[in-house]
Amino acid sequence: MDYLVYFIGGLLAGAATGFVGLSAAVIIAPLFVTVLKMDPYMAVGIALASDVLASGLTAFTYYRHKNIHLKSAAVMGITVVLFTILGSYLSKDMNSVNLGGILNIVLVILGIRFLVYPVKGNQGGSILKLTKSKLFLSVFWGAVIGMISGYTGSGGGLSMLAVLTIALGYDLKKAVGTSVFIMVFTAFVGASSHILISGTLWVPLLITGAAALIGANFAAKYANRVDNRVLNKVVGYTLTVSGSVLVLIYVLQNIN
Repeated sequence: MDYLVYFIGGLLAGAATGFVGLSAAVIIAPLFVTVLKMDPYMAVGIALASDVLASGLTAFTYYRHKNIHLKSAAVMGITVVLFTILGSYLSKDMNSVNLGGILNIVLVILGIRFLVYPVKGNQGGSILKLTKSKLFLSVFWGAVIGMISGYTGSGGGLSMLAVLTIALGYDLKKAVGTSVFIMVFTAFVGASSHILISGTLWVPLLITGAAALIGANFAAKYANRVDNRVLNKVVGYTLTVSGSVLVLIYVLQNIN
């Protein structure tokens, strides 16, 4: 039973990463804690390690399709990584349950946003121009995303997707590709700190990581083949359903 949960959790999380750039840790950690009663800090470490694999493969696929653009996201990416280190260091002695519950609700809201107000292709290449306002937004939101990532054990893909599409003007595919590329580093930082501090369970990590690779491979290839209209719907429904399920898990976890 446990092995099946490891495989299904990794498969679904990898698919979510490949489709929409969602951190695999957002799905894996609450699933393992709720269903398997795994230690939360241990579960986050396993989830983030799987996230490194899923995000790395996804980023490679998006790169091959020329859907990664780091020029105007470099400042935000560096800021995210630095603050992820700080947040991960502070998280050992903090309870991130309530913040995690809030983020799940945000997941639903963002999913609805993609369905109601889809992201269109970038017109005029404005993402090439890093204005002062965009620089400020990149640093500010990079710091916020980094702290949340380190604090809750997520890779920050959801938050970066929102900032890249709404604040920096990326089209959806480039936003997903760029966010998962940055997420490789944030997840690696988080996974390393968690594993060094508390160790890990290697069998769950290997099964979950392998399943995440399978899910990410198929999802990322599909996402890069479809047009933005279809991808907006996939993103919207994936985030809405995933967020709703995680909210339910959060409620059940706190009831018990």
